[in-house]
Amino acid sequence: MGKVESEIQQRKSFSVTGSFVISKQLIGRILAIVALLGIMFFVPTSDSLSLEAKKVLAVAVFAIIVWATEAFNDAVSGLIIVFLLAALKATSAGDAFIGYSKTSLWLLVVGFIMAAGLDKAGLSKRIALHLISLAGGSAKRIYWAIATVMAILTFLVPSITARTMLMLPIILGIAKAFKAETGKSNIVKALFFIVAFSGTLMSIGVLTAHAANPVTVGLIAQATGENISWSEWFRVGGPPALVSGFLSVFLIQLLWPPEIKQIDNSQKYVREELKKMGQISRDEKYILLVFLLTLALWATDSIHGINSTVVGMVAVIFILWPGLGTMTWKEAQGKVPWNVFILYGAGLSMGGAMVSSGAANWLAENTLSPLIGFSNQMQLIILIWIVTVLQVFFTGGGPKTTALTPIILAHAISIGADPLIFALIMGMNMQHQYLLPVSNMPNAVIMGTGELKSTELIRTGAVFSIAGAAFFTLMVFTYWNWIGISL
Repeated sequence: MGKVESEIQQRKSFSVTGSFVISKQLIGRILAIVALLGIMFFVPTSDSLSLEAKKVLAVAVFAIIVWATEAFNDAVSGLIIVFLLAALKATSAGDAFIGYSKTSLWLLVVGFIMAAGLDKAGLSKRIALHLISLAGGSAKRIYWAIATVMAILTFLVPSITARTMLMLPIILGIAKAFKAETGKSNIVKALFFIVAFSGTLMSIGVLTAHAANPVTVGLIAQATGENISWSEWFRVGGPPALVSGFLSVFLIQLLWPPEIKQIDNSQKYVREELKKMGQISRDEKYILLVFLLTLALWATDSIHGINSTVVGMVAVIFILWPGLGTMTWKEAQGKVPWNVFILYGAGLSMGGAMVSSGAANWLAENTLSPLIGFSNQMQLIILIWIVTVLQVFFTGGGPKTTALTPIILAHAISIGADPLIFALIMGMNMQHQYLLPVSNMPNAVIMGTGELKSTELIRTGAVFSIAGAAFFTLMVFTYWNWIGISL
């Protein structure tokens, strides 16, 4: 990870003189504080913008700048946001912490513990190696094998970053198998793009596949009182996400055609890795059973009515059960990104305050009013392209979702559209984060391998950004119409 951290750090600062370096984080902190104070003292209240709404708006703008510039660590920014909401009396102290009571947030904890169990048992790596073996050494079939692995892991590992890290040694092993020169192999570049970009597209369709998805559900529940189940999310987003993810492999083949047709030593590499792992263990069998039962219950939640988080909690209990499970709580807690938990809990609190105070409605009226002359369907399409362009300001789909969804919800209500459907579709499109090395953590991870140049990532990311927005624009006219979604 040393190269990854170095790559990220290089992009967080720039030199003004030969010896004086201004940190991107420092600039972000200054801008965030200036924006907060500016709104607090210079934006007038009105009938549509109460004093409380103005305070919430100030905190929201502060948060957006902090997230866009990475001015603070995730956890620190979350704590500051909760503090500001309470200290400025933008909300009550209880409401400032209300985001942490949402089941959607706890689904993140559940997902990461389940992923830790899968990783410790070694089952995810075994699945990946067997699928690569099925490719038989064909370069193009390896493209499809890696895409298939990512599709399977989308249901099992709740973080695109974790899935990228999991695939990293496997792809580097493939590169080693056919003696690829670092930074020169189209095959290696293509495999990394499949993991980071195609994998991100696949994340759109599974509620537990990306941290931003439960956040979208939580914000929708706060605004509408309706909860979106795992199966309903998959019904709306699953087919488009998986189809676009696999179609993107053709695009990657076009952009990065393999320099050789057959990788003769790949099978040897897979055999050696599987030999090291030995026979499938008791823990692998156990965790596979737990995952399959959990997935079955998630997929049928519309029938039995058990909340997805409750199902996940039961799975975690079985994973941690003394003498029966595959890991201890001490092991599990270290695998949960509590900084993300703190950040998104604060984001849910802020999102709720944006809606309840009227700040989101005021912001929607003043920023999205030029769209009102268009049909609801056309407004949704325009917004898909807008949030895709806005990827240059955010370092991940999660912060973008948290910042923009309350505004989308308020706008949908103001134009008479179904806020649940509007925000659900827009939440799925928040994940188009391909363009820059810092647009998404998987981007930074694959850049840190030394196999890619920034220009190569930006060029491929630009194509993916256009293709992704265009594909989901098409879904507005086709698939979502076919399943009866009415705007």
